[in-house]
Amino acid sequence: MTENTTEKPLRLVIDDSARDTKSKLWYALPDGYLDVPLEALDPAPGTEHEEQFMNVMALILDCAPEEQRDRYVGALRDMRLMVAQMRTEGVIGCSLGMHFGGDGSSALSVVTVALRDIEWAPPKLTAVRAASLRESPTNVQLLTLPGVRPGSISDTLVTAPAVAGMPAQDLYQCDVYIPAPSGAQLAVLTLSTTAVSARAHYRDWMEAIAHTVAFHDPMPEIERTIRGDGPEAGSDRIKDSITADFG
Repeated sequence: MTENTTEKPLRLVIDDSARDTKSKLWYALPDGYLDVPLEALDPAPGTEHEEQFMNVMALILDCAPEEQRDRYVGALRDMRLMVAQMRTEGVIGCSLGMHFGGDGSSALSVVTVALRDIEWAPPKLTAVRAASLRESPTNVQLLTLPGVRPGSISDTLVTAPAVAGMPAQDLYQCDVYIPAPSGAQLAVLTLSTTAVSARAHYRDWMEAIAHTVAFHDPMPEIERTIRGDGPEAGSDRIKDSITADFG
């Protein structure tokens, strides 16, 4: 008796942001990540986002119990200040992830993407220097990305202090550094999670994500690949060893 097997087709989901003509950086994330709308949480004055933000504040004031109003409004304001700080540091993207671990528990993570202007230097030197300048770099590895572009990856385990009644806990952080071909910009992708037991999976993910980062619009090449008109884009490098709750 023979067993027939059917290979599961590769699923490629292209977010609408990939077609944004104002994009400065393109990258792909595994299933299970939801984008945080930074512009809506820290809206510029006079924009539609600011009007929506103020409507949410008014809704909270109308619906929340009187004794809880200051607490919720204060939380929204703190969130806005935190997002504003992130944007001053060059963060252009933030995603929240939830996945099932091997033991059935949920693993939460946050991925931020920053694009920073830097003084010109050879890209390979920038990749090495960026990783080595971390306060406590460990497991530093140089990457060779598509187009023979240089990059680097490092990770570390830190202890997050106790805040708001929550106990101190270990936090795994993984950073990827990819210089722009011009040598004048640096992409920094950072993953943070308290699921330290899954750190090997997350590091694999970050290395795979690094191979999707582009400083030019990759959509024409991707669409040619989907039609079968060009070489494979290598999207199977995105690891799927952790199952997505959201995806």
